[in-house]
Amino acid sequence: MCGISGFNWKNKKLILDMNNQMKHRGPDAMDFYLDENLSLGHTRLSIIDLSDKGNQPMHDTENEITITYNGEIYNHLELRKILVEKGYKFKSHTDTEVILYSYKEWGLKCLEKLIGMFAFCIYDKIRGTLFLARDHIGIKPLYYYKDKKRFIFSSIIQPILEHDIVTNPNKKLIRDFLLYNNTDHTDETFFSNIQKLPKGHYMIYSIKANNFKIKKWWSSNFFQTYNGSYASACKELRTLLFKSVSRRLMSDVPVGTCLSGGIDSSSIACIINSSSNTEIKKTFSATFPGFKKDETKYIDIVSKKTNLSNYKVNLTGEDFANDYIDFIKSMGEPVPTPSSYAQYKVFEMAKKNKVVVLLDGQGADELFAGYHYFFGFYIKDLILNLHIKSAIKEFIGLLKNNSYKEALLSFGFLFMPLSIKQRYFKNRTNILNKLYKDKSSETDFFQNYYTISNLSSALLFHLENKLEHLLKWEDRNSMAHSREARVPFLDKEIMNFVFTLPENFIINNGITKSILRESMSSTVPEKILQRYDKIGFFTPEDEWLKAPEIKKMFQSFFIDNEPLCQNFIDTERTKQMITAQFSSGKDYTKILWKTLFLESWLRTYKHELNIS
Repeated sequence: MCGISGFNWKNKKLILDMNNQMKHRGPDAMDFYLDENLSLGHTRLSIIDLSDKGNQPMHDTENEITITYNGEIYNHLELRKILVEKGYKFKSHTDTEVILYSYKEWGLKCLEKLIGMFAFCIYDKIRGTLFLARDHIGIKPLYYYKDKKRFIFSSIIQPILEHDIVTNPNKKLIRDFLLYNNTDHTDETFFSNIQKLPKGHYMIYSIKANNFKIKKWWSSNFFQTYNGSYASACKELRTLLFKSVSRRLMSDVPVGTCLSGGIDSSSIACIINSSSNTEIKKTFSATFPGFKKDETKYIDIVSKKTNLSNYKVNLTGEDFANDYIDFIKSMGEPVPTPSSYAQYKVFEMAKKNKVVVLLDGQGADELFAGYHYFFGFYIKDLILNLHIKSAIKEFIGLLKNNSYKEALLSFGFLFMPLSIKQRYFKNRTNILNKLYKDKSSETDFFQNYYTISNLSSALLFHLENKLEHLLKWEDRNSMAHSREARVPFLDKEIMNFVFTLPENFIINNGITKSILRESMSSTVPEKILQRYDKIGFFTPEDEWLKAPEIKKMFQSFFIDNEPLCQNFIDTERTKQMITAQFSSGKDYTKILWKTLFLESWLRTYKHELNIS
C-alpha cells in the first residue's frame, strides 16, 4: 500500500510537501517525478519486490509512460507471463510494472484484466494525458481538486490541502451525516470542491486543455441468473473463497488476519489455516472485557480450531481519549461512531508484532445480507409479490433463531409513509432546523434507499452507497500504522458469482448469509456458523462517554464555548442532551458521539476550511 499524488505544473517543494503528508502510507521510500507539464509523487510501503527497483514513480523502458500507484494486483504473475510472451521486458518483480505494460499493451481495457485493489495515475507523454483509475468497488481511495488552472490529486485529502485552495464545510455531506450516519454515499467529500474519483471509474485528464472526462468501467448488479442447485452454488462459492484468500496471501513481508469472532473473519482465518502457507500464524482482535457484546469467547473458539496465535487489544474509554487527536487526524473526515477506533488499534497491534499485511472480512455483509434489517426488504418483496407461504416461512425462521426484533422493525418501517420515516430520522438527531429544511443541501439518498422494495436492490444500494465508508475507514486505520489491509470477499470473481444467485440462496429460513454458512460448514466451527447476531468491532460507546477526558471535551466544546458546528446543529438542544446524558441517565449516546466527531473535525481543519 502506498500514497500517490500529483498536479499539472512543476514544483518540487509542493510535491515533497504532499509526500510528507502521506509518509505514514509509505515509510519505506519517497520519490517524485518532475517535468515542465506536471509533478508526480509517491510514498512506498514495500510489499512485493522489496528492492529499490520497485520504487515509484516508475517509467517504462522507453520513458514514454510513468506511473504512480497504490494497491495490489493479485493476478500480476499471470498477466506478466502474457506480457513477456508479447515481448515486454521487466526490470522488477512488482505488480506496478505489470500495470504499466498492461496499459501499454491494452490501453484503457487493461482495467478489465486487473484483479485486485488499486488507485493509480499513468502519465502518457505521447498523448499528453493522465489516466487515473480506481478499483471496481472503491477499496483504494483517490481524491482530486480542479479549478480554472490547476488539477491536483492524491490518495487522501490532507496532501491536497497543502495547496492554496478554496474549500468550506460541505453542507450536503454534513446534513446526511447528522441525519443518516452517511459519509461516502456521493462523490463529494466533507471539503467542498474536493471530489472523489468514483469507484469503478477512470478519468482521462488532458494536461494542455486542463479538462477531463470520467467514465465507468465496472458495474455491480444482481442478475439472479444462476441455474444450478443450492448445493452446487455452495461448492462453487467455497472454491472461489479459497482461491481469493490464497491470492491475498501473496507477499514478500509477514501476513496475518483480523479476527472479530464473526462468520466473515472466522472464515478467512480458517481458510488460511487450511492452506499450505504455514508462514501465516497471527491473528489480531479487539476485545472489551465486561461488555455484553464482547466477542472473546468466539475469538478463542476460532483460535483453538486454527492454532493461529491470537493477539488481543483490550480497549477502554481512557485509551480512546489518549488516542483521540491522532485518530481524528488519521480519519481526515468525520466518523459517526467510535467503533472504527477498535480497528485502528488492531492495526496498531499488528505493527507492534511486525505483521505488515492483514486480511479482513469487509464486504461480506453487503454481499450476503449480514445485517438483520435486510430481512425487511426481503419479506416486503415476498408479500408484495404474494409469496405468502415463503414470507410466513421466513417469519417462523426468525422466531426460531431469536433474531426477529431488528428484522420486524425494519419490515414495519419500510411500509410506513415517507413523511413518517423522515420524521423518525429528524427526531433522532440534533440537526439545526434551518439545515434540515434547506432544499439545496438535500441529496437523493433518503428517497432512493427507503423506497427500495426487494433484497437485491437493497444489497446493490449498500454496495454502491454504504460500503465505501467502511472501506475508507479501513484504509485510513491500516495506513495510519503503515499496514496493508486486504479484503477477500470483494474479489471480482466472487462478486460476479454472487450477483447471479437467487435471493433465497442468501436469506433462507430466517437466516442471513445462508450460502456462506453452508459453504464454510466443514471449515468453520459450528458455534461460529450458528451465530445469528451481528457485532463486528462493536464498542461500548456509552461507557466511553463517561471517560473524564471525553466529558471535558463536551464541557469545553459545547457548554463553555460556542461550537464551530453551530451552523449545523441545534446548540441549545445539544446542551440539554449533554446535561441529560451525564446527569439523568438519558441515552443520547449516538447523537453525542456524532456531534463530537463533527466538531473535532472542524477544529482540526478550521484553517483550511476558513472557519474563525
